[in-house]
Amino acid sequence: MTLHDSLTTLELATTAAAAASALVGLYIGYQAYRGLRRHDSAPMRYLSIGMVLLFGVTYVTAFAGNALLQVGSVPLVYQDYFRLVVRLIQLSGLLCIAYSLYLTRADARPAGPAVEADD
Repeated sequence: MTLHDSLTTLELATTAAAAASALVGLYIGYQAYRGLRRHDSAPMRYLSIGMVLLFGVTYVTAFAGNALLQVGSVPLVYQDYFRLVVRLIQLSGLLCIAYSLYLTRADARPAGPAVEADD
């Protein structure tokens, strides 16, 4: 009996969707990296790191953890640990993206002191 025979149609569809999400996430991360190489700036660096973490590493980690749990290579008691790792990676990616937006806003401020108009 192969792994394919032991999976239900729903489990097989879920696994295929998870694999497709991981591939699309890695593609988005790659495009962010290309943007970083093109526009080498601090905001772009944090944006690309955040996108790689959020869209690439998160999905790959979740997919690998799910596959290891389904095959039985890793005991089911570690499921919550995989979930925690995935959530921490997501949080790290979101923090990097938020920081890149903060840097972008800080770069847009005028360099000199604020000048108030007299009315």
